[in-house]
Amino acid sequence: MLHTENTTEFAALRAAHHDKHGLTIAYIKKKVGAGTEYANEVARAVVSPHGGYYELAELPEEFAGALGTGVSHRLVAPADAWQTLMQVQTLATRILTGEHPVRAVSLFALYAGGSLRTRRRMFVLDQRPGEPPFAHGSWQPDLLPRFLKLRLDCGDASALPAPGLETLTDKSVLFLLAPQNRDDGHALLATLARTPGAQDFSTQPAPTTVN
Repeated sequence: MLHTENTTEFAALRAAHHDKHGLTIAYIKKKVGAGTEYANEVARAVVSPHGGYYELAELPEEFAGALGTGVSHRLVAPADAWQTLMQVQTLATRILTGEHPVRAVSLFALYAGGSLRTRRRMFVLDQRPGEPPFAHGSWQPDLLPRFLKLRLDCGDASALPAPGLETLTDKSVLFLLAPQNRDDGHALLATLARTPGAQDFSTQPAPTTVN
């Protein structure tokens, strides 16, 4: 079972987030409409001519969406998905070693059976302005995450973009959604303009698990 105090704290955080951003999330979903849905057991994404968004299955509050031209997406073959993954891994390593200084970063990868809420089978890299980067969990270089999200703020306008990730700007979120049951194995790779004030639940403390 979960430690009662931490579980209650996390529930309160979710409730507060819903109170603050629930109307914005509902508005974006309504404007995007039914669209085309891509989903697996970890997350779902919907894209339409009007915009797009993603949300996690266990934490729908972990959400990013945009309307109109604030969305770009494409289905990528396994080789391209792996190339993106390696580019993100290289970037994460350079941030942690100080080779690629940034103002802020929010990155998480959820693998099969993973949970952002309980910090199971996942990797998180987080850095807030004025603080050093912090990593939690284990990056699995031989496993394609079921879902990956990257938000990057380089701070200095003259900073070079991450190699291979030039489409990711300080005002966007990149995500990769692995297929559930697609014969061709294509994954969804998308970039969304950031939802104003969106909460990164990957930065929140996880409830303590006890036997």
